[in-house]
Amino acid sequence: MRDDPLNRLRVRRGSQLPWAKLNEEKVAEINALIERREELKRELRDMTNAKIAARYGVHQRTIDRVTAGENWGHVPCHT
Repeated sequence: MRDDPLNRLRVRRGSQLPWAKLNEEKVAEINALIERREELKRELRDMTNAKIAARYGVHQRTIDRVTAGENWGHVPCHT
């Protein structure tokens, strides 16, 4: 639907709709989360398993197995 300046006041949008499950505040929060996610993707794009393996002096397959939970699965993630 295109914005029509003459019809803008008569059209209900967003949280004004009776079936809306979100409101403007929640949508702004969702947009901020998505923006942060995309920012992290850009920052970590070059953090490959091969580079992690080189950093720790192990084979890339070792990191692949840690990632898949095949090895070291008993160790919790520290975040």
